[in-house]
Amino acid sequence: MHRLEIVTLLFLVCIQDLYSLSKISMRIPTFVQSGETADLTCSYYLDSHSLYSIKWYKGRHEFYRYMPGESPPTKVFPVKGMKINMTASDHVRVVLEDVSSALTGEYLCEVTVTPTFFVLAEAANMTVIDFPPRGPEIVVTRSEYQAGETVFASCNVPTSNPYSTLAWFINDEPASDIYISRITDYAEKEGNQKRLDLRFPVQQSHFQNGLVKLKCLATIAGLYWKTAEISLKQEHPKLSRVLQVEGPEVTSESVGNIPSSTIWVLVLELCWHIF
Repeated sequence: MHRLEIVTLLFLVCIQDLYSLSKISMRIPTFVQSGETADLTCSYYLDSHSLYSIKWYKGRHEFYRYMPGESPPTKVFPVKGMKINMTASDHVRVVLEDVSSALTGEYLCEVTVTPTFFVLAEAANMTVIDFPPRGPEIVVTRSEYQAGETVFASCNVPTSNPYSTLAWFINDEPASDIYISRITDYAEKEGNQKRLDLRFPVQQSHFQNGLVKLKCLATIAGLYWKTAEISLKQEHPKLSRVLQVEGPEVTSESVGNIPSSTIWVLVLELCWHIF
């Protein structure tokens, strides 16, 4: 057999072996809550091959290995914060218990087969979520506003990993971006906070039955939804009361004795009530 034919045959065998190993599927949770269990699976189709090893990595660090030719077949390597359930883990899956935010990152499954010792790998990311200890809170400077005045409110939520996404709603409608400031960080005695401010001119149309409802929504990756709501009352202009003082009847002669400064005060007061 010519050398070219041998090379071609070996190439076709390698391509066939590689194709038979292309059926590898890795599944890990994209998001998992801190303290929960994460189930990592790596499925593969060997065809005529034999499994040599399965290796799991977090980043560049190997943390789990399965080699059926060794005794015992499983071996673990310490990674800070990682707790592996050895009873539930095998040649297909690795079960992580009581996960923490330190385990957020990229995970890789590496499959090696014999006799060719071909290696095929697949990677995916997992994010461990630390939910805030409490939901969002709304702070306003006043509880009553007149139409035309500017409302200022802030929505605060403790920091989380990853950060919460905050959004404002006015009467259940998303607030316009021009009324919203970007999220800022600040520290308090309770810990770090995230804040989103809202500043808008309240119109008569905002008041429904004398109230305008403000709502702040905090979300994380579709797994965390918490809201805070308050209602602001409509404040009507306060009309000054004109006190009627008992005394002698006012006549044209007595009007002439009233100081001009007093007359101007009375005129301005009357105009205020009319307009």
